[in-house]
Amino acid sequence: MTDLSAPEQAHATALPDPAARAPAGVRLIASDVDGTLLHDWQPIPAPTVAAIRDCLSAGIPFVPVTGRPLRWLAPIHATVPELGPVICANGSIVYDLAQARVLTAHTVDGAVLRDFVGLVRERMPAAVLGFETLTGLLLEPGFRTRFPADATWIDPADSPEVRDVVKVILRTGSRDSDAILAQVREVIGPVLHATHSNPRNGLVELSANGVTKARTLAAWCTEAGITADQVAAFGDMPNDIEMLEWAGHSYAMANGHPDALAAADGIAPAVLDGGIAEVLRTIAARR
Repeated sequence: MTDLSAPEQAHATALPDPAARAPAGVRLIASDVDGTLLHDWQPIPAPTVAAIRDCLSAGIPFVPVTGRPLRWLAPIHATVPELGPVICANGSIVYDLAQARVLTAHTVDGAVLRDFVGLVRERMPAAVLGFETLTGLLLEPGFRTRFPADATWIDPADSPEVRDVVKVILRTGSRDSDAILAQVREVIGPVLHATHSNPRNGLVELSANGVTKARTLAAWCTEAGITADQVAAFGDMPNDIEMLEWAGHSYAMANGHPDALAAADGIAPAVLDGGIAEVLRTIAARR
């Protein structure tokens, strides 16, 4: 997720010092994880961890908003145990890290899932499906995964009846995620919300219709009495677009997907170039 070159043209403004224009009065920070807080499954860099703690000390909640499933959240909690709620599975779940419990979940309706599987079988015969559920990962045979030991393998005939699905994942054998996403959207229409978080891994992610990082973050902020213009958001991929567009202040990573860069107000350095640490420190100082 972090090996893209910045595009020559984007709507976001490239800033030689993005921290110089960090906003004052921010009441909540929302940040993607992979490609934004950390690089390629490495730990969150120490300067970024320190900057997160500066924000927390200034009274600014820091909310990770990630596509990661529940089973991949432990390293975040281990690195910054002070964090509370995390929005994960692309907005399908709000999870309390400190108490290790699901606070809210948006699952895919059973009838919708059956219709979706039928459409995919008919119009994308090369597709292989997986299902992130509230209790674990279920995969059809042949689904390529980084951690196969995490999965329970199921008969494709059982896929339409999987329950408590928070995210459907789909592969076709291609690694061109943008092309697969376009095909999936053409096939399914508005049945589910489709996106991806890496243009080169060939994985498309689908949540219940209307469920995005932005929608769940907005609901969280409404309950806390925080408005969009009091939120600073950071992200790098298409699954961050709605969040970057919704937040009053948004930064895409310099090496992010062109569509994420187009959705953001500004550009932050790539993780390996310092990432969001300096912007966070400045926001904390201006609180």
